[in-house]
Amino acid sequence: MKYFTIAQITDLHVGRAINFPSGEVKLFDQLVKTVKHINNSDHSIDLVAVTGDLVNHGHLDDYNKVKRELDKLKCPYIIVVGNHDQRQTLRQIFHEHNYLSGNGEFIQYTIEDKPVRIIALDTLEPGTHYGLICEKRLNWLDEKLQEQPGKPTLILMHHPPFETGMPYPDNLGMRGKKEFGALIARNNQIVAIASGHTHRDSVIGWKGTVVYITPSSAFSYSLEFNEVDDLDPLQEPPAYRIFRWDPAIGLVSHLDYIGNYEFGLSEGVPKPPEN
Repeated sequence: MKYFTIAQITDLHVGRAINFPSGEVKLFDQLVKTVKHINNSDHSIDLVAVTGDLVNHGHLDDYNKVKRELDKLKCPYIIVVGNHDQRQTLRQIFHEHNYLSGNGEFIQYTIEDKPVRIIALDTLEPGTHYGLICEKRLNWLDEKLQEQPGKPTLILMHHPPFETGMPYPDNLGMRGKKEFGALIARNNQIVAIASGHTHRDSVIGWKGTVVYITPSSAFSYSLEFNEVDDLDPLQEPPAYRIFRWDPAIGLVSHLDYIGNYEFGLSEGVPKPPEN
């Protein structure tokens, strides 16, 4: 196998419906489209990572609907905790996912049997929308990184660890960025960090690695660089991120848009200009 391929989907928010001018969109239907798109993909995906906010309100029946749909994926999937999620409900519904087991305070784990080592972090701070990396979680990450300093490592988390320049999502961002960044900078085996939460695509070179924010596979929020009280949902093309690991090249990221679009992103190569 030349490539090891991970598909990252995030911010499903099942249980919510949005009334756009063109009509109501039920976000569970967006998940159905996402699963079908991944299953019909030609990308030979080996693993799907769901990086948080599986449901919107924490309802048990919504989690059950999400599980039934994710179980239709043709490849294994793993779950990361988001700010709309509930740890104990995740453990209850996805009980056969052994990495979620136990009664620990946080849901953090490693995946050791892949070409890229995966570390999943828990940034949930119950009762809030902002995230937190506290001393306990940071110490756990430090220990895990020290275990395999030479193994290429991908960190998965819901809240992005950097300031995006968009005031509204940044106010709901992660607390503990400075301490987290100092730890990341000391570990050069981290090939990337993948997050979600803002419902928009952003990428930054940060602390010696690359950090990605993957857009939601359900809906977007507007790109807003001014201070605002709220953001409007947008019906932009939903997407998910593909990571392809090739030991000869490294980790390459692509966005794949969910749905069918006439002519794709291009109508062909234009004729070169004449000198």
